[in-house]
Amino acid sequence: MRLYYPNEYGTLIRLGVPVLIGHAGMTLQNLADNVMVGQHSTEELAAAGFINNLFVLGILLTLGFSIGAVSQIGALYAQDNKPRMMEILKSSLVADVLQGLLVGVALVGLYFLLPHMGQPDELIPLMRPYLIIQILSLPFICVSNAFRQFTDSINDTVVAMSIMLVGNVWNIIGNWLLIFGHMGCPEMGIEGAAWATWSSRLVILLLSLAVFYLRPKYKVYVREMRKVRMAWRDVRLLNMLGWPIAVQMGMEVASFTVVVIFLGWFGTHTLAAHQVMISITNLIFMFYMGISTAVSIRVSNHNGLHNLRGVRQAAFAGWEIILCMGVVLNTIVFLLRHDIAGAFTDNEEVSAIVATLMWPLMLYQLGDGCQVTFANALRGMGDVRCLVPYSFLAYVVISLPLSYFMGVVLEWKAFGVWMAFPFGLSTAAILYLRRFLKVSDFRGY
Repeated sequence: MRLYYPNEYGTLIRLGVPVLIGHAGMTLQNLADNVMVGQHSTEELAAAGFINNLFVLGILLTLGFSIGAVSQIGALYAQDNKPRMMEILKSSLVADVLQGLLVGVALVGLYFLLPHMGQPDELIPLMRPYLIIQILSLPFICVSNAFRQFTDSINDTVVAMSIMLVGNVWNIIGNWLLIFGHMGCPEMGIEGAAWATWSSRLVILLLSLAVFYLRPKYKVYVREMRKVRMAWRDVRLLNMLGWPIAVQMGMEVASFTVVVIFLGWFGTHTLAAHQVMISITNLIFMFYMGISTAVSIRVSNHNGLHNLRGVRQAAFAGWEIILCMGVVLNTIVFLLRHDIAGAFTDNEEVSAIVATLMWPLMLYQLGDGCQVTFANALRGMGDVRCLVPYSFLAYVVISLPLSYFMGVVLEWKAFGVWMAFPFGLSTAAILYLRRFLKVSDFRGY
C-alpha cells in the first residue's frame, strides 16, 4: 500500500479548504453566540448550550439526509449527465423538505419534555422560546442543504463557503443588536440570539437560490432543470441513501449531546463547561470535516468512473492530511488548556472543569479523524447501510452507557462522561475503515 498520493493532495485541499472555511465561519459564529450569551448571563449560556446540544441533532439529521445526494450527483457529474443531475436535485428538494418536517415534529415533542428532563428549574423558561425559534428555521435549512450538496458535488465548494460566511456575519451582527439591545433594538438576551440565528438561515436560503438561478455558470443547469420532473423513485432512492447517513450522524452527535442530561444533574456550571468544550471540539472537528467532505466528493467522482484505485487514493490521502492537522491543532489546544475557558466566561469553577476535560479531548482525536474520513468515503461510494449498525454499536451500545457509568455511577462527573468518547469514536473508526477496505477491494493494491 502506498503512503504518498501527490495527485490527490492538491485536489482535496482545493475542495476542502472552502468547506473548512465555511465550517470555520459556522464554528466562529457558534463561539460568538456562546461568548455573547455568556456575557449576558451564565444561566442563559447554560440554557442555550442545552438546547443547542439537542437541536444540533435535528440539524445533523437534515444535513446527513441531504448528503445522500452527493454519491449520485458526484458520479453523474463525472459522467457529464446534466439532465439526470437535475432530476436528482429536484427530487432532493422534495425529499429534504419532507424529512425536515418529520424532524420538526420530533423537536416540538422535545419542547413539552423539557420540564421532565431533570434540568434546573430556572433554565426552563429560557430554554422553551429559544427552542421554538430554532425549530421555525428548519425549512430554511432543508432547502439550503439541497443546493449546498449540489454545488459541492460539482466541485464548486467555494459557493457554499461564501454564502455561509455572509450568513455568519449577519448572525453575529444580529446577536450584537438583539442580545444587548444596541442601536435602539430591544435587549432580548437569549431570545435575541435565537432570532438572529433564524434570520441568518433565511439569508442563507435566499442567497442559495439567487446564486443558482442568477450565476452565469449555472445557466446550463437551470435550463436542464426546467426540462425535467421530480420523480418519486428518486425520492425513494434518496431516502434509502439519506436516512442511514442521517441516523449515523445523529447517533454520533447524540453521544455528545444526550449526555447534557447527565451533566445537567451536576449543576449549571458543569453544563456551561460542557458547552465550552463542545465549542472547542467543534473548532478542531471543522478541519477534519472540511477535508473529509472533499474525500466524499472525490470518491463519488472516481466511483462514477468505476475507478477503485482513485477511490482508495482519495480516501487515504484525506486521512493523511487530517492526521497532520490533528497533531498541530491538538498541540495548540492542549498548551492553552488552562486559559482557553476565559474567552467564554470569568467563572473560575467553569474554567477548572474545562481544564480537566482537555485530557479526554486529546485521547479521542485519532479515532475522530479516522472515523470521519472513512465514513465520508463510504458515503461517496453510496455504501451507507452499514453505517447504522456500526454507529449504533459504537455510540449507543458503547459510548452512551459508558458516559453514564463513569460520570454518574463512578461519580467522576463531567470527566467521566467525557472519558467515554474515546471508546465510542475509536470503535466507529475501526468499523468504518474495515468496511471501506472491503468494498474498495483493497487486496492487491
